[in-house]
Order: sequence, then C-alpha cells, then structure tokens
Amino acid sequence: MTPPLHATRRNEPFRVVLDTNILVAFALLGDEVPRRNLAIRDCVAAVRAQGRLFASDATLAELRVVLMRPTFDRYKPADQREAFLAVLEAEICRLASVPDVRLCRDPEDDMFLAVALAADADWLVTVDRQLLSVRSVGRTRILRPERLLEQLSAQAI
Repeated sequence: MTPPLHATRRNEPFRVVLDTNILVAFALLGDEVPRRNLAIRDCVAAVRAQGRLFASDATLAELRVVLMRPTFDRYKPADQREAFLAVLEAEICRLASVPDVRLCRDPEDDMFLAVALAADADWLVTVDRQLLSVRSVGRTRILRPERLLEQLSAQAI
C-alpha cells in the first residue's frame, strides 16, 4: 500500500503525470468504451476532476505528434483530436523547466520521469512496461490506471 500523501498536501489536489499512451487512448475513446479501456477513462476523468495534471513542452509535443497521426482518423476526426488537445492544454500545469534525467531503459521515456520529479508528482500513470519497471522516481510512484483508481478509492475511505 502506498504511504499517505505528505501532510502538507492533504488539502491540495493530488499531482499526476499521464504518459502519452494514456492520453491518446482517452482521446480516441468513443461513446461506447470497451471494457479494457474503462480504467483509462475513469483514471483520466478522476485526474481532471480532482487532481492536477503536469506536463512539459516535450511531453505535450510528443502527445500532439502521436495523436495527430493519420492512422487515428478512423477513430476520431482530426478536428476532434485538436479540440481535445486545446482543452487539455488549457487544463494542464505546464512546467517551464524539468531536470535532464537518464533513469529509464528507454531514453524517450525519461521526459515523463523528469516531469514527475519537477512536479513532485504523487503518481505517474502509464501502461508502458519500461516506465512501469522503474516503479518510482523521487516520491512519485509509477503505476497503471487501475492501480491509481485503487489508490484514490483507498484514500477516500
């Protein structure tokens, strides 16, 4: 079980970094959500409603490049994906400066760890096995969407 949030944070929203794979999956969900994606939908909804989402210019740039790939046109039109990006960018806490870190076997994932460190995030949520294998960075736990929902449920009790 995760230790409780720092005492100074008890009355503050929790701090989260969402990996690109989580945000892309969420953005592409239709009205009918497949069972395997329910945790992603609920995780992102919880973060947007109760937490603070952190990103950097690099993580937002990656999200834009991936989400706007023509291969995703069959799931959502480009204008709807652009609208999602606009809403997300308005909600997000963008960090101007993040540390240069080399902590993951996949160097492309280091940018998410850097944001987690700079934001002093409670959690980094991903389905990426390379990031999950790191387990934690600083005080940030790295976990799957299902585990975040469990943590939020446990804290609400």
